[in-house]
This record gives sequence, structure tokens and C-alpha cells, in this order.
Amino acid sequence: MRIRPVAVAVAVALAAAACSNSKGGKVTTATTAHPTATTGAFVHVNEPGVSDTEIHVGSITSTTNPLGGNYGELNAGIKAYFEMVNAAGGLYGRKLRLTSERDDAVANNQAQVQAMLSQDNVFAVFVGTLIFTGADLLQRQAVPTFGWNINPEFADKDHLFGSISAICFGCVGRSVPYIASKIGAKRVALLAYGISQQSKEGAAGTRDSFKHFPTAQVAYYDDSLPFGVPDLSAQVAAMKRAGVDFVAADMDFNGVFTLAKEMQKQGLKAVQILPNAYDHDFMAANGQFFEGDYVETQFVAWEHTPRIKQVSDFLDWTARTGGKQSELSMTGWILADMFVTGLRKAGPDFSRQKLVDALNSGIYDPGGLIEPIDWRYAHNDPRKPGNNPPIECFSAVQVKAGKFVPAFTDHGPWNCFDGHLQQLGDPVSLDAARQILAQGPLK
Repeated sequence: MRIRPVAVAVAVALAAAACSNSKGGKVTTATTAHPTATTGAFVHVNEPGVSDTEIHVGSITSTTNPLGGNYGELNAGIKAYFEMVNAAGGLYGRKLRLTSERDDAVANNQAQVQAMLSQDNVFAVFVGTLIFTGADLLQRQAVPTFGWNINPEFADKDHLFGSISAICFGCVGRSVPYIASKIGAKRVALLAYGISQQSKEGAAGTRDSFKHFPTAQVAYYDDSLPFGVPDLSAQVAAMKRAGVDFVAADMDFNGVFTLAKEMQKQGLKAVQILPNAYDHDFMAANGQFFEGDYVETQFVAWEHTPRIKQVSDFLDWTARTGGKQSELSMTGWILADMFVTGLRKAGPDFSRQKLVDALNSGIYDPGGLIEPIDWRYAHNDPRKPGNNPPIECFSAVQVKAGKFVPAFTDHGPWNCFDGHLQQLGDPVSLDAARQILAQGPLK
């Protein structure tokens, strides 16, 4: 099961860029009754970052980074979600607070994780980082951790909850061959960075996907590109000679932007699948280079109608709190919802471990905002037998006149595939996919 290209391309590019560049305490019951938004007697909790009035969490993001990415915007989504919960009375008589915001500047992730755990007194940690060298430390310390999953370090750690399941570079998947079939593409180009093993594996996985689901022919393949390549004229010329009409590049967004401009310059009419490109401001300014291209999003894009409640709430509360509305802030919102979902399941006498156990006991499904995640096995390395989810879902928009327009909506915002089938098959709705997911992982 190959993770969607939007995640793969971001992860491999960030890895390439980086190359260049206690389990909770005793819980006791107090006699004082506090008002709570989740009914029940007030319970005094003796856990890091928890007082009788507040629950403190921290974040570590690569705010300072060589790619110019706005990864600190993860915090805006967390804060907006917390404000929504707090406005309704908080949780168990307590307000949720993001009280520590650390910048790992890419190279200092492990040091910042250590500093947060020893100095900042937080109950849980949120991460949106290019490199995740502190992952093992968070797992060893049994700290509930919620992160933008572009890092292979999330795999096989049951205290680390990603915005998507543990990722698999190089695995076979259905979404890209399906999109190729839907748009009538015949000849595909695949590009990747030679400096990054993850990028090379991602391109190889896409190539294998077309072998397994032969909706189009891979006519051009180059996995030797240098990171930050300024000139792709030779590659585009070769793609043009090969008759390429569809492009899937395991590259960062700067790379696919360079590629798009060169394709337009040489008159190559080919559709791109764009990674990490759900950026309204950028596309309004540069949409001419991406006209007709597709963006796969890890969540339901805001343009899909009717809007689900989670999207409406996100747009409302980020506006109220002055937060940037972006892919990263949306991810922060999703992670905050996952955190609160776990706390609600854990109950008023919550602890770090009870929160983790609550999430790991079943499926996280925030009303169709993302593909549901079955945390009973979704932490596990998907390359190992028995860990693959039985469904693969994607949601997409198309670039038209500098704006995003919902695409492939016959079944709603999500197109889901039954992993039990050997052939590509037709996608099903998210409701049908939920029934398949309930059957457990593929054997």
C-alpha cells in the first residue's frame, strides 16, 4: 500500500534537504467539584503539564528551514482547535494550552525534544519537522506525540500518532494509476532525487504500481536528479521525445515548480500530480504553470461541497484566532482533534498512558476529514505482513485558472479502493470503505 504522493514527495525532498543542511504519575480523585464540558466529577490528575485548571502541551516545528516552508503554521491549527474546545468549557474543567513552541531549525530536533521534556513540563508533544531524530526519545519516555507524518521514524512506535498511518516508501498503490486511467494518460514520466533513498524508493514504487495496475506505460524514468536542480531542460526534452502526457515526480515543490516552468517553455503538454501544493496564495500567483494539474490532499480540501463540519469549524476558528489557513495549520487542527479525541476516550482520570491506550484501541475517524486510521495496527511498518490497511483512499483537486476545483467526486470527496482485490477495480465511497476497514488489516 503506497502512501499518497503528496506525502511521499514532501518527505523525500525534506530528507534530501536535511542531508544538505516518565510514563505518568499517580491519579487520585479530589472531592472538589469543577464544571466540565464532558460531564462527570472533577478528578485531580498528577501528570506532567496538568494542573487543576489547564492541560499544557508543546510543539516542535522546523520554523527555520532551508526550503522556505512555513512549518510553524502547524501551531496555528492547534491553537484554533484548542480555542474552540475552550470556548465550549474546556475539557474536564481544564483549558487546553499550547505553552511551548520550539524551533528545531532542522538540525536540532533531538536536542529540542530533550529540552522540551526536561524543561517545559508538557503533557503531550506536537511535531511538524523535516527531520525527526527525537522520535526514539519520545517513544522511550512514553510521551503521547502527534505529528505531521512525513518521516519514516513514525513507524513501529505506538506512542507516536501521525496525521496519516506509518508511511511506506516504495510500496505499490492504486491512486496514481487510477488517476492516469481517468484522464486518459498513456505515457508516464517518473522523476526522483538521486541523493535521497526515500525519493528513489518512491519513484520505484510508482513504477511498480504501473506494472501491477498497467493503466499507462512508464515511458521516462530518472531517479538521479540532484537536489535543487536549477535546469531540467534536458529531462523535459527527453520526456517530450518519449511522448509523455502524465508526470509523477517524487520531488519537493520547488523541484516540480522548476519542472512545470520548463515543461511550459518547451511546450510539453503533460499533467502533473503535485506534492505539497495546496497553497492558495502560491497558486493564485503561479497557476498558469499548473493549469489542469492535480493536487492530492491528506484531508478534504475546503472547496469540496457541501463542506463537512470539521472544515467549517477550522475555517471559522482560524479566522477568529488570526491563524494562517494552510496545509500545515489544517494538519495541526487534525492532530489537535486526535489528541482531544484520545483524552475524551481516556476519561476524566486521564493519564499519558490512558490517552495512548484509548487511541490505540480502535479507529480514529474525524467525520470524513481524513482517511480513517485504525491505530490498532497503523503504527506498524506497512512493509511487514499483516500491517497493511485494507483500504486506500485519496482526495484531489484540480488547478483551474489559479484556483482549486474538486476532482474525481463521483463517490464524494474520497475515492477508496478495496485492498483485498488483486485488480485495480473501481473506487467506492468512504462509507463503504469504513465497512471494509472494520475487517482489519490485510493478511
